[in-house]
Amino acid sequence: MKVLVIYNPAAGGGKEQALRRLEQALMTKGAEVEVYRTRAPGDATTFLRNRPDMPDVVVAVGGDGTTNEVVNGLSEGVPLAVMATGTANVLARELGLPSAPEQVAEIVMSGRSLTVWPGNLNGQRFLMWVGVGYDAWVVNRVDVALKQRIGKGAYIASMLAQIGRYGSQQFRVCVDGQDYLCYTAVIANARYYGGSFILSRQADISKPALQVLLFQKPGRWFLVKCLLALLLGRMESIEGVLSLPAKGIEVAAIPGEPLQADGDPAGVLPAQVQVDTRSLLVKVPARTLAAFSQA
Repeated sequence: MKVLVIYNPAAGGGKEQALRRLEQALMTKGAEVEVYRTRAPGDATTFLRNRPDMPDVVVAVGGDGTTNEVVNGLSEGVPLAVMATGTANVLARELGLPSAPEQVAEIVMSGRSLTVWPGNLNGQRFLMWVGVGYDAWVVNRVDVALKQRIGKGAYIASMLAQIGRYGSQQFRVCVDGQDYLCYTAVIANARYYGGSFILSRQADISKPALQVLLFQKPGRWFLVKCLLALLLGRMESIEGVLSLPAKGIEVAAIPGEPLQADGDPAGVLPAQVQVDTRSLLVKVPARTLAAFSQA
């Protein structure tokens, strides 16, 4: 089996020792391993798109942003595997993926393949979520140097810094042809957010549908209430948060308003979001496949 490992040295401060353990474990199991180290944002996508041929499996080693880049360069039918070494590692939580290199190697070589449905934001695929408003402000204002030093703490610092802005901008969001107004919107393709917190209990990455959470009340205290509800996994129970299933979403243009996708900056409005036309195979433990089959 030919295995291509895409490694982001910047994710989570780098995990060279874990990478070497993964490479050794794969070779011990008979894999032909190639390692590519990314050198800049977007490099993984460019590298994969320019390859004349694809391996049997591509392993993304990094955070959710690294996985996003790999997904956008991956050829149809080539399975994805993930060894999460980033800051939040939400996809790993969503799919019950191990972090130990030897366990990851086992899944690469003999794990099952789960069909997942990415979303698509303005022509680019995403796996977890897209954010507009407060959510996007937080991601776009994260201090990268601070993130390298303290990890998730950099996001908390940005969240606190942006609370005062919440409610200052209203957005027009069209969900499957119906217009809504809100102060922030998060389009979820998966349940988890920010690591271990459940954002939407309705979202399901294995189904071709998205879940839209519209925050329709202004005021910083409403936002604080929502953040506390996120900690308890009760976001969709808060009055003023409207949660809707969706196939297609449009967010009207507002000059300079940023977007985020899978925890990284993703350009500016306007936004067109829908379920991607192509599904994706992800290598997972057998228990994960069983859990999604039972859902």
